[in-house]
Amino acid sequence: MKKIDRKDFLKIGAGAVVGGVAGYTFSGAPFLGFQWLVEWSQDQYVPAGGVEKYVQAISESCVNGCKVSVRKIGERAVKIESKEGVCPSCLNALQLLYHPERVATPLKRSGEKGSGKFKAVSWDEALKDISAQINKAISEGKANSIAAVNKNESINGLLMEKFVRAVGSNNVYYEPTWKSLTSQALGGYIKYDFAATDYVLSFGAKLIEGWGNPVEMQKVFVDWKKKGVKLVQVDSVCTRTASVANEFVGIKPGSEAALAFGIANYLITEKRMTSTGADFAKWSQIIINKFPLSKVAALTGIAEDKIKKIANDFAQSKNPVAVAGKGAYGMSGSSAEIIAVYCLNTLVKSRAASLVKDSEISYVAEFSGIDKFAKEGNFSILILNNSNPVHNSVYGEELKKKMGKALVVAITPLINDSAAYADYILPTLSFLEVETPQNKAAVIKQNEAKDAKEIIISLASMVEKAKAAMPKQVSDVYNISNKEVAAGSFSFNVDKIKNDIDLYEKKLTDKEYPVTLVPMEVPLVCNGEGLAFPYVLKSIDPTILKLGKFYVQMNKDTAKKYGFSEGSSIKITSARGKIKAYVHLTDTVAPETVAIPLGFGHESYTKYGNDKGVNPKKIMTADIDPLTGIADWWSTRVKIS
Repeated sequence: MKKIDRKDFLKIGAGAVVGGVAGYTFSGAPFLGFQWLVEWSQDQYVPAGGVEKYVQAISESCVNGCKVSVRKIGERAVKIESKEGVCPSCLNALQLLYHPERVATPLKRSGEKGSGKFKAVSWDEALKDISAQINKAISEGKANSIAAVNKNESINGLLMEKFVRAVGSNNVYYEPTWKSLTSQALGGYIKYDFAATDYVLSFGAKLIEGWGNPVEMQKVFVDWKKKGVKLVQVDSVCTRTASVANEFVGIKPGSEAALAFGIANYLITEKRMTSTGADFAKWSQIIINKFPLSKVAALTGIAEDKIKKIANDFAQSKNPVAVAGKGAYGMSGSSAEIIAVYCLNTLVKSRAASLVKDSEISYVAEFSGIDKFAKEGNFSILILNNSNPVHNSVYGEELKKKMGKALVVAITPLINDSAAYADYILPTLSFLEVETPQNKAAVIKQNEAKDAKEIIISLASMVEKAKAAMPKQVSDVYNISNKEVAAGSFSFNVDKIKNDIDLYEKKLTDKEYPVTLVPMEVPLVCNGEGLAFPYVLKSIDPTILKLGKFYVQMNKDTAKKYGFSEGSSIKITSARGKIKAYVHLTDTVAPETVAIPLGFGHESYTKYGNDKGVNPKKIMTADIDPLTGIADWWSTRVKIS
């Protein structure tokens, strides 16, 4: 056989290449490729052009009333801007406006509850049926079986409360906010004058991440930096607020109230300070006897000298303020803790914290809070005003069962976990489509949805008992004067919270469940509302959600002790149940602690939000607070494997 040299080999190779190219060319494949490219380009959405302009809008769906400037190209809104800043809800407004799964017309359930099967109906049909059942309940003397759950204390929430009380029911509730929690614990919510303070002692409040009024807090923080205001953040997780604080005080999770007890003890016994709050003498005696500094140091992991220094710095400042209410958008905290922290303000006679209340909003209801209502309440009609208690409450599963036996009406732009169990879904406009006294609607309506205020007023006009008490048209709603008024005297409510104080130490030292599970909030996801939006998903850090895997955060020393490494699977078990996730190692979480992201684990919340991660509320502590009616789920004792 003839030996092939290098020259022959190159000729054979070149011939193969030329033959292959020629065959590919004459086969028509390149021309088909160009044809596919042209067809693909024709299928791509090309937004309509037009003149650029800016219009103004004010949000009525958030409690902050964010003022935004909407950039438009023709009639299409393309960007939301604001010199004053916007909250995450308003920042996501464009994604809601053009959401592919936005509810376009009233829907009536056509399958089993929770199946997600609905059929379109007219507004007349939906409102007539709902109002007929409300009128029937009233005529049968069952008005108090009509209930409503509001997302927040916005103008829509105020109007819904007015309607429910007008029909003769005392069952109107709000999902937990710092405003509702402090109002129920203290008899009024705390009005902070952050501009006048020189020292801020925060007990886990995520002041920078969205606590209270996020737009206002961003301005306040900038002002603090200019004035040299000292921010001391007490927390078990190094959050964004902790990272920008002048001083970060790491604490054992769930022991923030113990630290407040300890500081109060020191100020009362060593500095001879007193409070004017009712029952102060009884409360102070309990704190002095049960929480000496040595015990507080053991419970919190903070040395006695450090506790004394914090107390002295706080007391010696010109106008200090202590802030309670752990979290930002997912708010929690016990009455015992809220009262103890507010007590610190009364001891030092702070001028930066005072109790006020809204003249038109009452948190007085049949049950003291939404969690207690979900657990113990019964209802024949439930109206969900842009709320999602099935996902957000630790008693969501119990609430689902009760919703299966009642008429449920969801007023919402998107079908969420709670709306999936509704009999009727009444779609609402985004704030960009709503006209206000200050501005015309920023964009034209995208579908048959209506302003939430119009829906409530229309429904009320068909309920005989509510007609006279309700506004006749949307413009009349703005005449309702919701003023901020003094809340009256502050009480320690010792008789109601004494049992919680007595059991506090036992909860922190449960040996059967040696690790503490604490929540962490993800920017823009917040309490879960943001997961419906695709651009929010793009912003989630891969250490939280990556390729379908949901991660919890754990200290490296804790991981070593329990045999975990980066990416390990983990089973977290509490007295209420168990969940599974994966581990991400970090130095930002306290030892013997697992931090789990909030807002995940939706069962029905658009194709973007469904089946991502787990909902930790299903295993979190469900002990209901005696004053707020809300479960203090912020720290839950668990075991891990």
